[in-house]
Amino acid sequence: MKKLTFLLLLIVVLVITAVYYLIPDTLTVVETARVNCIADAAFRTLSNENAWSEWWPGKTQPSKQSPAGYQLNTTIYTVHQKMMNNLGLLINHNGDSIDSHMSLLNLPNDSCIIKWQCSLTTGRNPFQRIKAYREALALKENMHTVIVAAQAFLNRFDNIYGFTLKEASTKDTALITTKSFSASYPSTAFVYSLIDKLRAFCQKANGTITGIPMLNVTPVDTAGYQVMVALPIERFLAAGGDIKSQKMIPGRFIITDVTGGPHTIKQTHLQLLNYFRDYHRTSMAIPFEYLVTDRLQEPDTSKWLTRIYSPVY
Repeated sequence: MKKLTFLLLLIVVLVITAVYYLIPDTLTVVETARVNCIADAAFRTLSNENAWSEWWPGKTQPSKQSPAGYQLNTTIYTVHQKMMNNLGLLINHNGDSIDSHMSLLNLPNDSCIIKWQCSLTTGRNPFQRIKAYREALALKENMHTVIVAAQAFLNRFDNIYGFTLKEASTKDTALITTKSFSASYPSTAFVYSLIDKLRAFCQKANGTITGIPMLNVTPVDTAGYQVMVALPIERFLAAGGDIKSQKMIPGRFIITDVTGGPHTIKQTHLQLLNYFRDYHRTSMAIPFEYLVTDRLQEPDTSKWLTRIYSPVY
């Protein structure tokens, strides 16, 4: 009987010793993922927690800490800190608030690595240590699910910038152009009055229009907007008055198609600027828009197709 008691006591001591040996005072949970975009672009996307619903693998959950909390199983995640390529994420797990940190580091070939980690204190009680270890396993499983979903989303260029693009040249090299000024953002009627002016000039000069109208709208401080329109033509025409004949160098362009009205087009231009900054591309001249859809004939702006050309080096 004494031997059995001693044996049981020895087993208990060994188990407790093993718990203290195998489960340290602090458990660190780490998940990593490689993404096919640079860190700045990934951070800009991940730091906008209001848009997490586009890729989050669980469901949204209202939270006092954030405009939108996000839930996976019974765990709620909220962003509480944003720094350069670093996010602080608060994890509410089984009633405990756990601070976690997500960092993004650039890698070669325009990619980056996302490292997400948090730490749990296990305590002195062996049963608390076992409980903490089980919680760490559950956290790691959830974090893996989340980071894989983010990885899949960030691997798509159009998810980050809102459009696809290609690099190509242009066949339109001979142009007639004219400029004007508008105190407010130019209306469709204003733009097409300038285009009609070019059409009339071309017809009078016996020229031939070979393409669709081109447009550039540039803010002039707080005074208004400079509006420039152009028409591709078959041959160069002599200038007349405020109508100029110009040659466009057929260089390299970032080209993207946009479906939508002025707000959507403006957002695309802003995202193009982000793309140029993210990948250190140099713009050689002002961007311009091909008005693929005749906006006078199609009043529904959601159906407008615009092709943006941004000269690039």
